[in-house]
Amino acid sequence: MLASIQPYLPQLSPGASILVAAVVFAAGVLRGFTGFGFSLAAVPAITLFVDPAEAVPAIVIVAAVAGAELLPKAWRAVHWPSMGLLLAGAAAAAPLGTYALKALPADIMRAIIGAVVLAAVGLLWRGFRLETVPPGGVRLGIGALSGLLNGATGMGGPPVIIYFLATPAGAAIGRASLMVYFFLLSTGSTVVNAAGGLVDIGTIVFAGLMIPFMAAGNRVGGRWFDKASTDHYRRVALWCLSGVAVLGIGRALL
Repeated sequence: MLASIQPYLPQLSPGASILVAAVVFAAGVLRGFTGFGFSLAAVPAITLFVDPAEAVPAIVIVAAVAGAELLPKAWRAVHWPSMGLLLAGAAAAAPLGTYALKALPADIMRAIIGAVVLAAVGLLWRGFRLETVPPGGVRLGIGALSGLLNGATGMGGPPVIIYFLATPAGAAIGRASLMVYFFLLSTGSTVVNAAGGLVDIGTIVFAGLMIPFMAAGNRVGGRWFDKASTDHYRRVALWCLSGVAVLGIGRALL
């Protein structure tokens, strides 16, 4: 991996290259199980070694490929009444996120995201649930926040993940909806990043080298989900969100 990518990312040492491969595999396992988590797990770790403006566009491409792999099975179980509004809000706000990636300190955004996610996870651990699907305006706003964060940090997942964990849709529908949402969001974000000048040959090479590790992890995680209960799925999802939030805050402070 290092020999191929070093001309494009010279700051990636041999040891860092091995760690990046391990992170991508682990993030793939998480994504295959929960339906989310690839960017959430990969971005904080990989940006320890690679500048966010270089790493985020590549990770978004890999996330799109991760979604495509399990898309046919997930498509049939999606909660489409929510999906359309979430995607519309995300599409409208994504260009603002791309601008923020260039203009704002990434650590400030990481700290804000981490604090908000920790607060939301605390509510979910205490049993918070939505009894009905929220109004259309709320769903549109959740999608807009997700698109903004995805463009700025590659971590647009928390608002939508928390939404599906809190709704009464159930684990299977929530997981399928998240898979399709992140596939479409990542595909759209890649187009926006390319239009904003954030995708070059180095981005494509870096993404291409991460994809095999992601795909292997994705398959492991998918088999794990097939054997898991709804309660087990929910616990893993919440622990994942908590860990990512703490890591993001720690990265910002350091």
